[in-house]
Amino acid sequence: MAIRSRYLVPTVVLAAAALVVTPIVVRANKDTPVSTANAATNPPAPSTRPVPSTATVTKSCTKPDWVTTATDNVGEGRTYGQYYLHNNMWNNHNGTYTMSVCDYDNWYEDVTQPKPDDLGVQAYPNVHKDYDDTPLAKIQSADFGATAPNCDGCIYNVAFDIWINEGFENELMIWTQNSDQTPAGSNLGVTTIGGQQYEVWKTDGANTLGGIFTYKSVHPQTAGTMPLQEFFKDLEARKWIPAKSTTWQVDFGVEVVSTGNTLQRFTFTDFAIHEN
Repeated sequence: MAIRSRYLVPTVVLAAAALVVTPIVVRANKDTPVSTANAATNPPAPSTRPVPSTATVTKSCTKPDWVTTATDNVGEGRTYGQYYLHNNMWNNHNGTYTMSVCDYDNWYEDVTQPKPDDLGVQAYPNVHKDYDDTPLAKIQSADFGATAPNCDGCIYNVAFDIWINEGFENELMIWTQNSDQTPAGSNLGVTTIGGQQYEVWKTDGANTLGGIFTYKSVHPQTAGTMPLQEFFKDLEARKWIPAKSTTWQVDFGVEVVSTGNTLQRFTFTDFAIHEN
């Protein structure tokens, strides 16, 4: 669950074989998204049955043109066209994060992260696009591709993270892959969007406006086209966000809690946001 409340600056913005205690993300430690608009460099248990991808991952980043390593809470970022790659962290406990980038749609993150005492998300390396209070109606869908490890002690989610309305007051997360992590809030049941089933989680109650909204894919999705507009409409239908809401940032990356203190690689390809 990527909590934007964890980021204190508006930003143009993590199946183990061994038994792992399911963590609850500590959102209080997240900073607010940091805006990069002007920065040039700077519940049922899920089935393990895979759902066929609707896209094929074909890229491989063999000769990165930018590599950055962070061991504290000051991860760097760099602009690639209309997108921003960000080695983003805010709660890092003794982890090492190396982002290697060939392009905005072809990069990987090497992570060594011991299991933290607070079981909170430590970092959210991501690619994102900044918006300026842009109507959600403009954002239609996004292509994505991600390969994540299957390791003992791995706790993470691969996810879209979208900041909605002024002040980054609402956060929409769409978890495409998950390893032993639990979303914030309460499980309000299962819904189907774009042919995929999702557990729907929300903070602050089912009948209140606003909060953190997490759609956790019941089956892992490694690549495809995410119908973002359908999620926005679902939020409006549930009266969790007002009609004609806006966005400031659309992200895709991985929220990491732990890699069991082993070096693990997360690979991201084929990302692109489609607008009308």
